[in-house]
Amino acid sequence: MLKLSRRRLLEWAREYDQRQPPRDRALERRIKAWLRGQPSVKHLDKGHFVDLACWTAPRGRAAYEANSSSLIRDATRLASLALNDRLKLHVLSALEGVNVTVAATVLHFMHPRSYPIFDFRVRRTLKKAGEWAGWRLTDAGPDAWEAYVRAMRRLARRYRLSLRDLDKALYAYDRWF
Repeated sequence: MLKLSRRRLLEWAREYDQRQPPRDRALERRIKAWLRGQPSVKHLDKGHFVDLACWTAPRGRAAYEANSSSLIRDATRLASLALNDRLKLHVLSALEGVNVTVAATVLHFMHPRSYPIFDFRVRRTLKKAGEWAGWRLTDAGPDAWEAYVRAMRRLARRYRLSLRDLDKALYAYDRWF
């Protein structure tokens, strides 16, 4: 079983930062900076939504672009306002092309301290570390996402890391170690 430690996780997160293409890092910084400039109730415009969704799942571009600007703004705003995590996810899934993975990424970008990115590679590392017990790696529905969020929040607290640094570390382990 894979043993996690704060030192290892920080090392793996640094590896992620070094290996990610500059274009991907720049896009992440640009969208997060744009969202930080908004009031507490966040929303995405069409351009930022399409860029973010394509950053997550590039093959869905045509579906993402089929959404109207007003639907994107309203759905992302409603998701930001909702108090229930599952409702947030459900509202975002009303957008064309948005599955749980894309919705979770939108939530992460809008509220990075509350939601991790829902990634297959991260789930695989969690499984190896015994932190994704009871779930199959292919489980990607709302129930699996809620369990994943709980596990990631618990680990982030345990190792005193941000959800994003934890996500980067676990992704990097699966990809490069």
